[in-house]
Formats: sequence, C-alpha cells, structure tokens
Amino acid sequence: MLNDHRPATKIDFFGMYLAHDACMRDLIRLTAAVAENRLGERSVRIGWETFLRQLDRHHSTEDAALWPLVRAAADDPADLAILDEMEAEHEGIVNLLSKVEYGVANSVPAERLRSDVDALAAALDTHFTHEEQVALPLIDRTVGGRGWAAFGEEMRKRNGTRAITEYLPWALDDAAPESKAKMLGFMPTAVRGLYRFVLEPRYASRRRGWI
Repeated sequence: MLNDHRPATKIDFFGMYLAHDACMRDLIRLTAAVAENRLGERSVRIGWETFLRQLDRHHSTEDAALWPLVRAAADDPADLAILDEMEAEHEGIVNLLSKVEYGVANSVPAERLRSDVDALAAALDTHFTHEEQVALPLIDRTVGGRGWAAFGEEMRKRNGTRAITEYLPWALDDAAPESKAKMLGFMPTAVRGLYRFVLEPRYASRRRGWI
C-alpha cells in the first residue's frame, strides 16, 4: 500500500495522507460491492457518491489552488515537469472515473465493471504514490508551510459545512486509532463532541453495507 514509504518532510502532510487512504479504502469497498452484486443497495450508492464528491474536491482544489501556487514558486524544469505530470494524471483519472460512473449507473456486466474499477484503483494508487514521493516534497521546498496552509484554507472554503459534516467522518472511517486521535485533536471540543455523538453515528448508519 501507498503509506509504507512516505518521505520525511518539514510540512506534516497528515491530512493529505488521510484523504488518500480514504479514497483507496472506498475503492476496495466498491470492488466488493461489484463482486457481490450490491450496487443497487442504498448504502452502497451513498458510499460511492461520497467518494466521488470527496475525490472531486480533493483534485479540483489541487488543480485550482495548489499546483498554480507551486508552479509560480518553482523555476527548475524538472520541478515544472512534476506539476505537469500531476495535472495529466488527474485528467486520466477523470476519464477512468467516467467509465466507472457509467457502469454503476447503467448496470453494465459485473466483469466489465470490475475491470474498470480495477483500472481506476490502479491509477489512483499510482498517482497518490507519485504525488507523495515527489510532489509533496516539492511543495515542502517551494511554497512551504504558508502555501500549504493557504491550500488547506481553500479546501475548507470549497467543502463549506461539509468540511466537518461529511469530510470528517469520511476521512476517519476505519482510520487507525492514532490517526483519529490526531485529527480530532486539531478540532475544538464542541466539534469533537459533534463528531462523536452526531456525525460519526449518522455517517455509519446511512452506510451499513458499505462500511
């Protein structure tokens, strides 16, 4: 898995890693749902739609607010090539997503859909690993903590209230206890209570059969 050899950086990219892991987790669940012919279940549809929203916000905000920031700070052709690769990989993933979306919506044969899901999972795994190994260190040595904080603020703006109500339980769903404790440690006491007593139970109850 992609979290085995994450590079040492000055910036703590914990939130990025958490989102990457959550995306890969959901594709594993989609693969199981396809194999078990459960795509018609409400919980599976909700889980899949949540994945689509979160991945779209993740990549669209990178394209709009992160890579341009890094591009403006980079001058080495090799560094600029990394950014070109990130954007090209995003485009390829969008194409694969379209195939899977069509298959989920139109009940294509399970064998064909499984092939498309496998291709999407492989592309995302490759992209996330590539991003973690070369693009995050590039962010670390160009825009630094201030630029990374600006990207985080843009992510929160784009998610709006869902930055808490949907993203938080989605990102922490099946996260390791230490990761969950770390993320919740960033939150005010009131938000931690909201997560524990409202958001996490509601998230889980709507996705039984998916999680």
